Amino acid sequence: MTTSLARIAATLLATSIASAAAAGETIRAPSGTYCGALSSAGVLSDAQTHFETDASGTIIGKYVFSDQGQPVPGELAETGDDGDGSDLTRTFMWRDKYGYGQLIVTFTPNFSEFEGKWNAGGSEFLPWNGRWCQQTIS
Repeated sequence: MTTSLARIAATLLATSIASAAAAGETIRAPSGTYCGALSSAGVLSDAQTHFETDASGTIIGKYVFSDQGQPVPGELAETGDDGDGSDLTRTFMWRDKYGYGQLIVTFTPNFSEFEGKWNAGGSEFLPWNGRWCQQTIS
């Protein structure tokens, strides 16, 4: 049942993206679940990151990554973009049980992938990336 719902959601997402592209509309924000990895405690861990736009137009999200086999959920809140007008590079605050910090993400033009880097307030940034996927985040 969950797999069927995930397939339906993925199909609807793909259809809406294709429709927007066919209509000549530009996708201006990330949406959906991205599967990838982030570096935590010196280990590259599997991660799922979900982005959506709230009623005010701000991008919010949630994520979960694996820490020694245990899921660690967290939340994202957009704090700005780089101001270049492309809307592809965005800055977020992340927050989970380990604390909070900054995440800077650069998306591909169709928002299907991102390369990011995060920190916990220091100067060292660590990788965080993702690509659209059909999995769901709880």
